[in-house]
Amino acid sequence: MPVGSVVIEIPVNLAERSYPIRIEQGILARSGEEVARFAKGPRLHIVTDHNVARHYLDAVSRSLESAGYALSVSRCAPGEANKTLLSIESIVNDMARAGIDRWDAVVALGGGIVGDMAGFAAAAWMRGIPFAQIPTTLVAQVDSSVGGKTGVNLPAGKNLVGAFHQPALVLIDPLVLGTLSDREYVSGLAEVVKYGMIRDRDFFASLEHDSRAILDRDPESIVRVVSRSCEIKREYVEADEKERGGKRAHLNFGHTFGHAIEAATKYRRYLHGEAISLGMIAAARTGRNLGRISPKQEERLRALLTTFRLPVSGVPVSPSALLPLLKRDKKARGGRIRIVLTRGIGSASLTSAVGEPEIRQGFARICSRR
Repeated sequence: MPVGSVVIEIPVNLAERSYPIRIEQGILARSGEEVARFAKGPRLHIVTDHNVARHYLDAVSRSLESAGYALSVSRCAPGEANKTLLSIESIVNDMARAGIDRWDAVVALGGGIVGDMAGFAAAAWMRGIPFAQIPTTLVAQVDSSVGGKTGVNLPAGKNLVGAFHQPALVLIDPLVLGTLSDREYVSGLAEVVKYGMIRDRDFFASLEHDSRAILDRDPESIVRVVSRSCEIKREYVEADEKERGGKRAHLNFGHTFGHAIEAATKYRRYLHGEAISLGMIAAARTGRNLGRISPKQEERLRALLTTFRLPVSGVPVSPSALLPLLKRDKKARGGRIRIVLTRGIGSASLTSAVGEPEIRQGFARICSRR
């Protein structure tokens, strides 16, 4: 099937909160007609950041205005360090000045940080208004735009303040990935590798086989990677929307360790996917020490992340400094750390049967220079 010849639609079935993920090259230029499928009010509030605005705000604005919408815009400072309650206050104040009411909607145009903040603002504004996700990074396209997790960081930890608020629509245009830096692009591949580790060993093997084409941003390879990632994410969201049954927590493989790394380095040293790459290495070593993953499987993970130019060691923080941050993780229960570990490649489980010595050994693996 030629890339871009049809829209790939992946439905997320959540009763009255259901919505489509629509993937097509060039769909950004048709965002107005796509958003009009759900947004029936006269106004839209776009949330973006300064970097994305330079590339795509004019094109999206033209399409939305041609569909009859009056627009207002919040331009946020980029970067995880700016994903704060102060930024949310700025966004909702912009919405107030624009006269956004409960019949209007929000459009998130950007990466995962923009999507998290726009979704949280939409969830909080007048107790909840609809919003659309138009993700412009690979991390956002394969992960954060799907599933309704929204929120901001505190000094105490990542995403501690937020809400579950499902989008009404996710529009994915693979062409926008062409403006990403190499570092931003490969950062998103960490989340892609995660899906293979927790759910689909054949997908993992295909990433190994097609790594050169994926790194070269081959269009057909990107569409396959994005669509399969969204399909896997959809499965977990439908099975456990608000992460109460345990299954959706499997999506956090590498994230418990990774979020601790981000917090310890004040969200400035690593991109999100880079921290998750390190977190998966720590989780794999923890799983290996518990007999859940073989040395060969651990090495396959490390080799693939290295091929994708993602970090696998060298965290400039001691394991002793990282360990307390795990206890603030949202999956912790009664102060007890719970971690997602894989059983080989292609299966995962959430467990609290992990002691501090094993966790320290996991952190030690990535804090070394080897």
